Amino acid sequence: MAAVNLPKFHEFLVPILRYASDGKEHGLSETIEEMSRLFNLSKEQRNLLMPNGKRTYIYVRVSWAITYLVQAGLLIRTGRSKYMISDKGKEEVKIIPEKITPKYLEKFESFVRFKKLRHKEKENNASGKKLKETGLTPDEEIERILEDHNELLAQEVLNTLVKIQPSDFERVIIDLVLALGYGRNFEEMAKVLGKPGDQGIDGVISQDKLGFDKIYLQAKRWGLEQTVGAREIREFIGALTTNHAKKGIFITTARFTREAVETAQRDPDHIIILIDGNNLVKMMIENNVGIRESRQYTLKEIDKNYFESLNG
Repeated sequence: MAAVNLPKFHEFLVPILRYASDGKEHGLSETIEEMSRLFNLSKEQRNLLMPNGKRTYIYVRVSWAITYLVQAGLLIRTGRSKYMISDKGKEEVKIIPEKITPKYLEKFESFVRFKKLRHKEKENNASGKKLKETGLTPDEEIERILEDHNELLAQEVLNTLVKIQPSDFERVIIDLVLALGYGRNFEEMAKVLGKPGDQGIDGVISQDKLGFDKIYLQAKRWGLEQTVGAREIREFIGALTTNHAKKGIFITTARFTREAVETAQRDPDHIIILIDGNNLVKMMIENNVGIRESRQYTLKEIDKNYFESLNG
C-alpha cells in the first residue's frame, strides 16, 4: 500500500484542534487512534511503516500536525507527548475553515518564526520559482530525497555493470554473494564460480560449511534491452538437476519475461530465486558492494525524558 492513500499531515491540523477543543489533556497515542477512527483508516493503513522501518506514517504525520499547532500557539505542551488547547486555540477553533494548509498558520507570528528557524525560503535554481508545498512532513521530505538519490544511484550502478569486463563482473557477483553470507572467501568462490565465457558465471556454492546444502548460482551480464526468457530458465532447471541442487539463484543485469518468471514458479522440484538488474543493484547498495558512503547526516530530536527528569 502506498503512503499516498493516507491523509497528508496538514489534513490532521483542523481535526486535532477540534479534538482538543474539549479543554482536556490529550496524548499522542489516543490522538492517533482518534484520527484513525475519524478518517476511517484500515489496520493496514495504520500500520504502514515509513521507508526507514522505524515509525508508521500515521505516527509521524499526526506528530508533526501537533507540532505545527503548538508552534502556532493553538496548542500547548503539558508533558511528554501530551498537549491541550490554548486560549488562542479556543478562539481559533470557532472560525477555522474545514480544511487548511500550513500556509494558513502563517497568520500567527510564532509560527512564522518557527518556519524561518526550520528552514530558509528555498528557491528553484533552474527557474527561480518557489518550491511547491509537498504536503510531506520534514521526516518524509528527507526520506523522499534519499529515495530519489538511491534511484539515480541504482541506475548509475546498473549502467556501469553492463559495461565492465566479464572478469570484473565475476568479482562483483562473488563479492555480493560473500556479503550475503554465502561461501568462505574470495579465492574459494573464484574457483567454484569461475569460467566467465558467455558474459556470465555459474557454479555450485555451499549454504553451510560442510557442504550439505547446495545452491546453484548462475549470473549473466546482458544488455539492459535484453530479456531472459523461459528457455534460459528451463536450461537453468536442467543445470540444477545435473548438479544435484534443490535451490537455485539466477542473476542477470537484464530483465525476466513473464514466461520466465512463471516457468521458475511452476517448477515443483526446486526453489528458484530470480534477481533482475534492478534488484541486483538494490542488493549491491544495501550491502555496500561497489558502493561507499559519500557523506552522513545526523537527524536529532529533543530528549523529552531529559527535561522531564530535571527538578525545578
